[in-house]
Amino acid sequence: MKAGPSIGKGIFRRRTGGRIFPSGWQTDQIGALIGLLVLLVTFSALSPAFRQVGNLLLIATMASTIGIVAVGQTLVLLTGGIDLSVSSVVALSGMIAASLMKYGLGPIPALTGPLSWLAILFGLLVGTLIGAAQGWLIANRRMPPFIVTLGTMVGLHGVSQAIAYGWPTHSLPDDFKWISDGYVWIIPVPAMIMFAVFLAAWYILRNTKFGRYCYAIGGNETAARLSGVKVDRHKMLVYAACGLLAGLAGMILIAYIDGAATTNGGSYELYSIAASIIGGVSLGGGVGGVWGTFIGVLIITVIPNGMIMLNALPWWKDAITGAIIVLAVLVDVERRRARQAVSKPEVSASILSGRYLNEMLTRLAQTVEERVGFAYCRIYLADRDTGELVPQTPPCNDPSAAVPERRAHTGRGNILQEAKETRRPVYVPDIGRRAGVIPMGMDSQCAVALPLIQNKRLVGVLEVQSPVPDAFRDEAIGILEEVAAANAPMLEDAWLLESGWLMRQTRDALRHMWDDHYLGRCELGEWAILAGGGSSDPALPNRGEELRHILLTAIDGLRPPAPDSRDFSRSKRGYRILQLTYVEERQVDSIARELHMSRRQYFYDLKGAIEALVDNLVRSHHPVR
Repeated sequence: MKAGPSIGKGIFRRRTGGRIFPSGWQTDQIGALIGLLVLLVTFSALSPAFRQVGNLLLIATMASTIGIVAVGQTLVLLTGGIDLSVSSVVALSGMIAASLMKYGLGPIPALTGPLSWLAILFGLLVGTLIGAAQGWLIANRRMPPFIVTLGTMVGLHGVSQAIAYGWPTHSLPDDFKWISDGYVWIIPVPAMIMFAVFLAAWYILRNTKFGRYCYAIGGNETAARLSGVKVDRHKMLVYAACGLLAGLAGMILIAYIDGAATTNGGSYELYSIAASIIGGVSLGGGVGGVWGTFIGVLIITVIPNGMIMLNALPWWKDAITGAIIVLAVLVDVERRRARQAVSKPEVSASILSGRYLNEMLTRLAQTVEERVGFAYCRIYLADRDTGELVPQTPPCNDPSAAVPERRAHTGRGNILQEAKETRRPVYVPDIGRRAGVIPMGMDSQCAVALPLIQNKRLVGVLEVQSPVPDAFRDEAIGILEEVAAANAPMLEDAWLLESGWLMRQTRDALRHMWDDHYLGRCELGEWAILAGGGSSDPALPNRGEELRHILLTAIDGLRPPAPDSRDFSRSKRGYRILQLTYVEERQVDSIARELHMSRRQYFYDLKGAIEALVDNLVRSHHPVR
């Protein structure tokens, strides 16, 4: 089956990728990468020394400690917090580890040789505990992150100076210095450690609950808390992880300079925040990723190195770095303003859902009354999953008519059950002599139950009663069978739409859009394909492709008549959301960023878009008259 031009284009994007950059990359990350490439090309053209392999490896080494700290800062920013204490944690953890190696602690002798690794572990533990303590104050005592981490930064700097006073800490053991001086082939070990940290953080954010909770807390902390996320504990873990990574950077620095100094990690809080924001992490939380931060780290490191290679005056380095930081924050503020400008979440009603079933029930009841003159009519629809008959309540002209019980009627001897099992009309000439028939009116005398059949499937049962004894002759039953057969297709669609069956099936089919085996055997395929005269055999090889074509056509039917790529109004976002989510298989953060909306707004609009798609499927399946 051939797809239309726009549908074929969507399939091509799915199969070939249709993009230069990986699917998880955002516009901000791509812009940062282009900026990095421009810097590299410019500095390489202006300074031959810059493009030397040795200088590039030096850049990788210098970026390692900032990069490791920036990963922790990214985690904190994603939860809507900030950590200004990372520079002091870097200095203090390094100072404590170096002091243990050089002088020991009380009865503990100097940790030299292989024991130097115990000092490293102690330094990492110190960083972790400091981060966890800050997280506890922020999460449990509801203190502002800015104030807590600012106070910690100042206090820890004083502690570092107290430890360093009169105690030189240099000439450290050589056993652990490979973490700064070692190479694997020509790659510096610090750069490899940094990349391993970035890779681990990417995996955690993408594939674990911890990562998902980071985005959830940053996107809407209240909603995350109400959803069962233990926000306080999670924040403590995030700040503890940030402290651990700052401690790791401190260990690499003391190995690199062969000693400890209170100036270690100076301005790392600014550089780590700037690198994260340059890479697309929002100061408001809930948006961004570590690979953007990685690019930001390289930009922050390349600029001063390039300025040195050009023999520029020192203040130009600081001026350019500061301008980039301000520009990155400005871009983040504009991004948040654009997201906030999007209308608040609305609960959108389906075009057909709710009224469509009532219209079908009313039409069937009116047709029965017009054709045979009997106003007593009940309709029972079969649950697609359980097969039970669920009574409906169409409008009735007789106010004395009994309201059907809201339960399934499946008992033995019941004419509804008999009509369901035999698939044939069941006629009761005298209600008083037959158990299992509930009179609809005080004067009901006889009844008939007719199965509603569509594509050999029982849709429901139509029960009609008359106050005239023995009223249902062959001619009347024939008319009712004709009415039932004519209304069964649209009644089935209305019932499947109202009961939520179509919504569930469509959502599952969209999630498996490119899985021919699943689409070929799902129940939605039987419902959708049979209407076009297709076969109900799920083993047919092209069945999955046919259903995919139907879904893509329905999605394309939601395309605005005059699309404007800059128009992100709610009425025009449904098509784009479905296209990006299920055809291009983009990630939630990518779509939210491109359409300038929050994650919560995305899920609201996705639900509305699927409802509109289901309505579109119903209209194309059996057009509403």
